[in-house]
Parts: sequence; C-alpha cells; structure tokens
Amino acid sequence: MSVSALPSAYSNTTQQVDYSFKDLHLPYYPPNADCQDYMIPVAVVWDKLQFNGTKFQNDYDLEDFLSVATTREPGPNYPSPLGPITKVNTTYQIAASFCSPKVSSPKEKTVIVATHGIALARQHWNSAYRPDDYNFVQHAVSKGYSVFFYDRVGCGASQKISGYEAQINTAISVLQSLTRLVKSGAYTGRIGVPSKVALMGFSFGSYTTHGAVSLSPDLADAVILTAIGFNKTGLNVNGLVRSYANRIAAQQSPATYGDRDTGYLTWVDKYAQIMNYLKAPNYDTTAIEYAEAGKEPYAVTEFLTLLSGPQNVDGYKGPALHLTGEDDYIFCDGYCPGIFEEPAKTIYKNAKLELALHPGASHNLNFHKNATGAYEVITGFLERSGL
Repeated sequence: MSVSALPSAYSNTTQQVDYSFKDLHLPYYPPNADCQDYMIPVAVVWDKLQFNGTKFQNDYDLEDFLSVATTREPGPNYPSPLGPITKVNTTYQIAASFCSPKVSSPKEKTVIVATHGIALARQHWNSAYRPDDYNFVQHAVSKGYSVFFYDRVGCGASQKISGYEAQINTAISVLQSLTRLVKSGAYTGRIGVPSKVALMGFSFGSYTTHGAVSLSPDLADAVILTAIGFNKTGLNVNGLVRSYANRIAAQQSPATYGDRDTGYLTWVDKYAQIMNYLKAPNYDTTAIEYAEAGKEPYAVTEFLTLLSGPQNVDGYKGPALHLTGEDDYIFCDGYCPGIFEEPAKTIYKNAKLELALHPGASHNLNFHKNATGAYEVITGFLERSGL
C-alpha cells in the first residue's frame, strides 16, 4: 500500500482531535518506509485460567473486586478469581503492519517483531504525533531494519474476545505463531524470508516476549525487553492497580469501547497515565493528549496473569537487551538503580545480556522527550550483536 502523509490533525497542537485507531490502516506510515497492513488468521493453542469471579455489571462491582484483589490478606471468604486451567485451540484474526526501508538496505532482512503493552495498540511503535521524536518504526527503518508490529488480541483492529478470557498465555501463543509466520517469509513484503528475527516487547509485551522465548528459544536471534523488571522488590502490583483508578471501558466511553465486554478496563484519565508512565519534566503535555486519546482497554485477566507466564529462559543463548526508564514507576517503584540488575542477570545467565537504564524516563520510553535516545540504544544493540 502507499505511504500516507502525516494528517494535519496530528501536528503539534493542543486542539481537541478525535484520534481513531479502529481501522486496519494506521493514520501514519514513515515516509522512509514501504508499509503493508494485514489481517492475519493466527492459529493458537494455549492454557486458559478460568475467571471464577462474578462478572462486573458496573464500576461499583469493579471497585469492590479490586479492593479485595489488592487487600493484604483477602481471607477464606475471597478465593482466587482464577482457575482451573482449560486448553484453548482456536484461530484469532490479528491486525498487523510490516514496514521495510524504501531504499534497499543490507539490514532489511533483520525483522524486529514488536509486541505492545497494556492499554496500547500497534500504534505505540508508530506514532503519528511528531514522528521524528516519538516513532520507533521510523527510527528503526532509518537504520535499515524492518519492523513487524501488530495489535494484540482485544486491541486495535484485532479480534475482540472477552476481557475475562484474554491473558498472558493468550498473548504468548499469538506471538509464537506470528513469529513463525514471519520467519517463514509470510507477511514480510518484498524482503521475503528474513535472515534474522529480533523479538521486542514493551511492558506486558515484554513479559509476553519473555514467555515466548522461554517456551521456544529458537524463535529469536535477539531479544529486546523494554519497560521490564524482574525484581519483585520494585514491582508494586497493588499500587499499580490502585493508581490506575480503573473504570469499565465500555461504560466510560460507549462510543469508543462499546465493542468490549465489562471485563475490559481503562485508567480513569490522563493523570493516571502520567502517574504510571511518565516522569516530569521529561514529557510534553501535548504528547500525553495524543497518547490518552489513543489508549486501548485492557482485560482484567491480563492484569491478573501478568506474572504467571513461563519464566525459565536457560535455553536462550543469544543476545538480549533489557532497557527500562531509570525512574520506572511500575517495575522499579519509581527508581531502578540497585534493583534492575538482579535477578535479570541470573534469569538470562546463558544469554549475552546487556542492561540499560534510560535517564530521566519512567515507564513509557516512547513518549519522553529523549525517546530517540532509547531507540538509539535498541538499534545500537542490534548492530553490536551482528544483526
């Protein structure tokens, strides 16, 4: 498909704009790239933890559920909302984009497969707002790399399933299947079969990537985990749930999120996003308006299963990069030095691991003023790793 120009609605302005991410085609594609969009049938097999709680009728029900879920000691009257496990064997329709350099590059056959996090869609990697500052795909393509990025199940233009069903194992199985398709040369445009594939994630997408590599170490020639942390000292899950001030997405904005059931949640407003994702003074308020307008609901079972995916990556022996904001609120409780290095080094003990903390940034590296510096770390890592 042809590359579209930057719509005037995405210029640097404070005017109210209706940003829509519901269509398969994105509102912006890098001018230095040839980009194609796909709707891909993806066959998956995964273990589903049943949601045993009562489904929410309204925000009163949700708040009661979350108050119990984040209680220090819920007690015997509040059993776990998850379990037992059932096997799911199905096919999901996944919306994806593939961008490669317009001008042929020796590195174009290295494909970065990028998985976004909670409350986002594939637009996370391909910002239409000030792309010179906030667009990872544009940066990677400028360095000669190709990028395959997609909407996770329940997000963007991909198939919607129940918010009481989508969970970390759903995401892992989709990523495994998609990566095998990419490695075979399907959905990679004119470059055909890639020579190398790097798996990259953001936040929940990093845990997804980690889980996929744990189960299938041969999937990746390089692993890039951004906005990640494995030290539970810094992972304040209860604080995260509370500071999101969750609302049922379809009831907060029926016109935007009415295609999701009550298991899909959203944080209450842009200030909740700032609390969890950004660090002053290293962000622009106009960028946050853009990010808030494009936020996606997340499944309650994604929250509940975030840390339950497979962990052992001893079988992976290739290059790996862990890149997190120095002041990451979600995975480091606001300050990463001293707790970021371990147990990451132990978990990835057989990999060629690089660790990097991005200065002046919290969780969402892509929307801090120095985002391009983080992009340089990622592409520099790939170059040093021979990809």
